[in-house]
Amino acid sequence: MNNRGQINPFVSICIPAYNAQRFIAETLESAVRQDYPYLEIVVSDDCSADRTLEIVQAYEGRGVRLIRQSRNLGMTGNMNAVIFASRGRYAVKLDSDDLLEPGYVSSLVRVMEAHPRVVFAHCACRLINAQGEFLGYERSIHGSFVRPGLEEWPRYVFGPRAVHLLMLRRSAFEAVGGYDESFIRSQDWKLERDLLKIGDVYYHDQLLARYRCHDEGKPGLQLLRARAHLQHLEDMEKNWPPAVPAKARLLRQARRHLARWLVLTAALADRKEALELLDHLPPYGNFLDVRLLGHLIRSGGAGIIRGYYRQKMQLRQAVKKLFYKSPDLTGQAAIFPRSERKRAC
Repeated sequence: MNNRGQINPFVSICIPAYNAQRFIAETLESAVRQDYPYLEIVVSDDCSADRTLEIVQAYEGRGVRLIRQSRNLGMTGNMNAVIFASRGRYAVKLDSDDLLEPGYVSSLVRVMEAHPRVVFAHCACRLINAQGEFLGYERSIHGSFVRPGLEEWPRYVFGPRAVHLLMLRRSAFEAVGGYDESFIRSQDWKLERDLLKIGDVYYHDQLLARYRCHDEGKPGLQLLRARAHLQHLEDMEKNWPPAVPAKARLLRQARRHLARWLVLTAALADRKEALELLDHLPPYGNFLDVRLLGHLIRSGGAGIIRGYYRQKMQLRQAVKKLFYKSPDLTGQAAIFPRSERKRAC
């Protein structure tokens, strides 16, 4: 018996979609092929102007439930809409261009059931480009773990530590009020911090998903990210958990870390975008090394920075490879040309 779409499904795969015609069919295929029987798949179409709606409707006979928004809610609003409209005890937030391996749901739900304090779970991922070609891995060298949320919170000061394919405990998602709709970029990072305040996190060291890295249809994305990072820093300044120590030190380190990310992004951009990005550096703080790197880019030395970071990432991948348990991890350095960068924070 096919249990998809029945009343009170145990797990909901929630897909927010907007102008997703290129990838949505492949994403839906990965959802309907899950080996977990007690499942619903919900897609919220946010007033797409392409063939997204038509493609999703073709899957309704295979257990996919379509929600059509009457007005454009924006990315964060649509993410909330699809999860709050779902009915499962657990919700999988799946972007409309990412892919799940067949065992994703069954593997993560077992641990969520065994650990009632876990509020969200994530897994190792293969990184792919717009054409579906392998780029590398996103994976922890520490193996699978369950960790207390407030113990993990300081690590999330520097950015998300979970690629944004999350299994969420519905009760926890509702307890924090869902995604904060004041954030128009990097919403998962904010949600993860909110959830870590009230529960634990699980990481499964198995390649159960494919995360697509690209900038297609996202003009001005890097500038939006730079502004979003400043918004995150301000939010952490205001909402730092009292139980987490070393606020001033960690925030300063985070500002420097994110400022370096901005410089690297500028080094990868064309000159006009690079200069616009560098204009956002001052609010991060007065870091001498960052200012020197910014000056190097303004002086035409972006290639030197690109070469340095490429070597650094290759070394990082080589070192991590030594610690991986699985013998198949031979991934490339996770530094991508502009056509292959997506929305990772």
